[in-house]
Amino acid sequence: MISSRHIEVFYHVYNEGSLTRAAKVLNVSQPLISKTLAYAEHKLKLKLFVRHARRLSPTPEADLLFHHAAAVNKEISQFNNIADNLVKDPSSTINIGCTPSLGLGLLPKLLNMYLTKTPGTKFNVVNLQSTELEEQLKELTFDLIICFNPDDSELFQKTQLLQGSLVLVAPLDNAPESKTFKLTHIKKQPFIKVKNLKTGSSKRNLDHYLDNAGVKVNWIAETETMQVAKAMVEQGAGYAIIDDFSAQVYGSRISVHKLEPSIPYEICMVNNKEKPLSVSAQKFIDFLSSASIDPSSFVVD
Repeated sequence: MISSRHIEVFYHVYNEGSLTRAAKVLNVSQPLISKTLAYAEHKLKLKLFVRHARRLSPTPEADLLFHHAAAVNKEISQFNNIADNLVKDPSSTINIGCTPSLGLGLLPKLLNMYLTKTPGTKFNVVNLQSTELEEQLKELTFDLIICFNPDDSELFQKTQLLQGSLVLVAPLDNAPESKTFKLTHIKKQPFIKVKNLKTGSSKRNLDHYLDNAGVKVNWIAETETMQVAKAMVEQGAGYAIIDDFSAQVYGSRISVHKLEPSIPYEICMVNNKEKPLSVSAQKFIDFLSSASIDPSSFVVD
């Protein structure tokens, strides 16, 4: 049958619609692409493309096979990324991924705590959303990540750094009277929605709780970051639901209210068990694993 190389060539020819463009993407000659594709068609006993003067049209058989080829190509790409990351020298810096909100509040404090004890350590910090961080951790891009509510995985070693509950944040001039806010009342207010806001149960997000409560929110904006949601609340645009850590870290220009029912979350440090760690990266992970973190010490006036 055919090899992964033939599948890769088929994938790129299908994606580009041209032998020449596929050859350019793969950095090989056009005749080699043509020969490889012809061999794949011969071995599969299938016609994959109809040749026209300046383009190729995929056959129905090619349309069916492409979805499988895309999955194989993704695995090949991940394999190459892992191999590249293993080749790179891991000793010079500690590579950390964290979410944008934690990159502004929690991480700088943790780094400063560590640098006070271990001066001279170097860090490379990348900010991404939690799901992207977990994907890249699987590819060994980072030594560790710090994020909200990571999924359970046999690949991951997870250490809880903080835990808490989601809260309602409201403008000071339009805040609920009670310090406890029933989730069902949110439908009456303009709402800034944080997309894919995961909770302490990795298979549930805020939408799950809203659906269970029969609440259809009147959302006026969607955002991927807590900071944007909170900033819109400060400007009086509406209400938002964020974690209580982020709510207290960034000042006092909002009104914060406990939710009923309570919705938990956790902030975790996660590393990939298959990632070879430098001595400095392991020391930093050990430091975080044993650190005593007081959420009130992160409050910014």
